Amino acid sequence: MFNLAKKFVTPSISINAQKESQELIQLSIEIDRLVNKMTIIGYQDNRQIVVPFYQIIRFYTKDKHVVCETTTGTYRVRQRMYELRNQLAGSTFISVSNAEIINQSAIQSFSLTSSGSYQINLTTGASTYTSRRYVKQIKEAFLK
Repeated sequence: MFNLAKKFVTPSISINAQKESQELIQLSIEIDRLVNKMTIIGYQDNRQIVVPFYQIIRFYTKDKHVVCETTTGTYRVRQRMYELRNQLAGSTFISVSNAEIINQSAIQSFSLTSSGSYQINLTTGASTYTSRRYVKQIKEAFLK
């Protein structure tokens, strides 16, 4: 069954039921696996870890390395920021500066700073700032 309306910017899937069951949990896991096939290899303590993109909160640069932050940890990745921007174009990720890309679902709120950029508060409790170059892109994506 489809619920079609112009207000839906991106397609989404929801499971509606009277109560949660093991079958519904398994169904959500299978849907998750089908929909979110994109992964990236993260490195932590000389280990390689496959990280699904849907678990990533943000990518940012730290000490001249690109790292991805998830709810379970932070991993160094080998891709450059421009490569990630190209790979993630049209997805739920948005560039907020040359050094940071954030998953839109991890953004909790915005605050306008005195310099004209935005402070972005994440669902993890962390906050970051946009560069002025990306303010227009942020406005177009969120503050319509």
